[in-house]
Amino acid sequence: MINLKNKKIVVTGASSMIGRSTTKILKERGAIVIPLFHEDYDLVEYAQALKAFKKHKPDYCIHLAGYSGNVQFNKDYPSDIFYNTVAMGLNTLKAASECGVEKIVSALASCSYRSVDCELKEEDFWIGLPDRTSEGHGLGKKTIHAFSRQISRQYNTTAVCTIFNTAYGPYDSFDVNKTKVIGGLIKKFVDAEKNNLPEVECWGTGRPRREFIYCDDAAEGVVQALEKYDFVDLPLNIGFNEDISIKELAEIIKVATNYQGRLFWNTEKPDGQFRKILDSSRMKEFGVSIENRINLLEGLEKTIGWYQENEM
Repeated sequence: MINLKNKKIVVTGASSMIGRSTTKILKERGAIVIPLFHEDYDLVEYAQALKAFKKHKPDYCIHLAGYSGNVQFNKDYPSDIFYNTVAMGLNTLKAASECGVEKIVSALASCSYRSVDCELKEEDFWIGLPDRTSEGHGLGKKTIHAFSRQISRQYNTTAVCTIFNTAYGPYDSFDVNKTKVIGGLIKKFVDAEKNNLPEVECWGTGRPRREFIYCDDAAEGVVQALEKYDFVDLPLNIGFNEDISIKELAEIIKVATNYQGRLFWNTEKPDGQFRKILDSSRMKEFGVSIENRINLLEGLEKTIGWYQENEM
C-alpha cells in the first residue's frame, strides 16, 4: 500500500465535482496536491501537458479531466467528445510517464462497457461496443485504458484505471446542455418549485435503470486505487451493486424539493442505455472499501441544498 503523506500528486480536472472531492481526500491523507486547471494548462495540447509535469515533478497523477455531457450532448458532439477525451488522456499519460511519475490512476466511464442488461464485470470491458447514445465518450475512455496498458509496459510507470457509474453531488454541473440525469432533474424540480410551474418535463419513458454514486464516495474509491490497486490489465469497478429506475429517481427528487406539480414523460426524447450497473466484487480483493458511504436520499438532499444555495 502506498503512503500518500508528503507525496506530490497532480490532479487533472481539479475544478470538477470529482476533482474537488479527490483533492479534499488527498489533503486529508497528508498529500501535497497539485491541481491542474484548464485555464492554466490545455491538456488537449501535448506541449501544455508536458510543461505541467516538467514544472511540478509529481510522484503520482490522478487523471480526472474529461469532456462529456447528457444524452443530447453526446448525440450532438460525438466527434468532439471522442477527440478531446482521447487527446487529454493520452497527453496526460505520456507526459507523466516521460517525466518519471511512478503511478497514474485514470477515471474511465461505465458507458465504455457494452449495452447489456446484467452486471458489468471488468473482464468484459473489451467485449463489444458501447451503446450508440454514448459511443464517443465510451470509446474515448476505452482508448485511455488501452494506452495505460502500453505505458505500463514501456515506462517505469504503473498506469491503472477505475470505473464508477454516474456520480453526483455539490459542484455538479447544472448546465442543461451537459448535466447528467440527477443534475438535470434537480435543476428542473427546484426551478419549477421556485417559479410555481404546473408541470416538469422528464425525458424518455423513465424505465431505464442507473446506478449512482456520491462524489465523495467515488473520489474515495479513486484515491484507494492509487494506494492499493496495481493491476494494469483490467480496470477496477467502484460501486455498490445497486440501481434505481429514472422514474423512481424523479419521484424521490420531486418529494425532496417539495414540488407539488405534475410530471410529464416526453417519450419522444431518448432513454439512453437501458441499464448500467457495475459488478464491484473485485474491489474487496484489492482492499478497496468505501465505509460510511452516503446513501442516495442523503446525497440527493446534500446536492439539492447546494444547488439552492449556489445556483439560484
